[in-house]
Amino acid sequence: MTSPRHAEATALGRYYTHPITAESLISVTNVLSVGCAKPALVPWAAKIVAEHSWDLLPRMAGALRAKDCGAGPKRDQACGRCRDCLTRELKGEVTVARDKASDLGTRVHHLAEQHVLGVEVAEQEGDDVARQYLAQYLAFLEGWGVDLEHDVEAVEVTVANPRLGYAGTLDLIIRLPLDGFVAGQKVQPLPDGKKSLWLVDLKTSETRAATSVYGEYALQLAALRFASEVWLPDDTTAPMVKGITGAAVLNLRRRTFELVPLPTGKAEFDAFQGSLALSKWMHSTGHDINGGTYRPITRTGAVKPKRGATTRKAA
Repeated sequence: MTSPRHAEATALGRYYTHPITAESLISVTNVLSVGCAKPALVPWAAKIVAEHSWDLLPRMAGALRAKDCGAGPKRDQACGRCRDCLTRELKGEVTVARDKASDLGTRVHHLAEQHVLGVEVAEQEGDDVARQYLAQYLAFLEGWGVDLEHDVEAVEVTVANPRLGYAGTLDLIIRLPLDGFVAGQKVQPLPDGKKSLWLVDLKTSETRAATSVYGEYALQLAALRFASEVWLPDDTTAPMVKGITGAAVLNLRRRTFELVPLPTGKAEFDAFQGSLALSKWMHSTGHDINGGTYRPITRTGAVKPKRGATTRKAA
C-alpha cells in the first residue's frame, strides 16, 4: 500500500509533514483509528480465522501427532506442520486479509484517480478484480452525469488544518445535480444544468452491503470538509475549496455502487475534534502509560521493578 505524498507511516500511525513548515500533522484516519471503537472488527477477525481453519483442517489433524518444531517466534523457520506453527499461521491470517483488502482499496483508488486525470495505467496482477470496482465507479460518473472536464474540482488531494494539527487526503470534490445535504431532509435535485459541489469518499469492500456505512465516515468527511488549506503539487498551499454543499460516501462493490450522503456539520466536526484530542493524548502521555513508564509503588514510594528485572546489590 502506498502512502500519499508528504505522508509517512510511523510507530504511532500515519502522520503528514507540512510542505512549508515541516510541522508534523496526524492523519484523519489515524485519529479515527484511535478515537472510534470498531466493534465489527472482532466478529470479522473471528470469521477470517474460522474460514481459514477449514483450509488448514488436514494439516491441523496431522499436527495433533506432530512434535513442536521449536521454531518459536522465528517465522522464517516455521515448519507449518506442528501445532504452534499452525496456530501462528491462523492468527496471522487476519493481517493477511486486512492487507489484501487495503491493497485492493488502494489500487481501486489509484485506477479511479488516473481515469479522472485521463492517464493510461499499465495492468498489474489483481487488476481483474480491481477493474470490476472501477467499472462501478465509471457507472456512477456516467449515471450521475459527471463531466470530467468541467465537474471535477479536486481528486486525490491532501488537505490540512494546521491550527488543529491534522491532515488527510480526500478522494473527490465534484459537481452533482443535487442541492446541499441537511440531515433529516430530502436531498433536492437542482434544475437542469445546475450543479453544486460535493465532497465524495470512495469505500471498497468484498463483503459489506453497498448500502452500509459506519458512523466514523461522517467524522472523516467533516474533518476533510473543514480543512483550512489544500497542498498543491509544487509544495505550496492554497485555501480549502469553498462552497461544498454536501458530503457522501460512494460505496463501490464488484457489481454495484451506492452514494450515501452523510451529515458533516458542527456536531460531526466537534466529535472529530474530540477524537483528535484523544489521539494526541494517546500518542504522548497515553503512549507512555501503555509502554510501562508508570509503575506500581510500595508504601515507601519506591517503584517496583518490572518482572524479570534484576537489582544490583551494593558491594
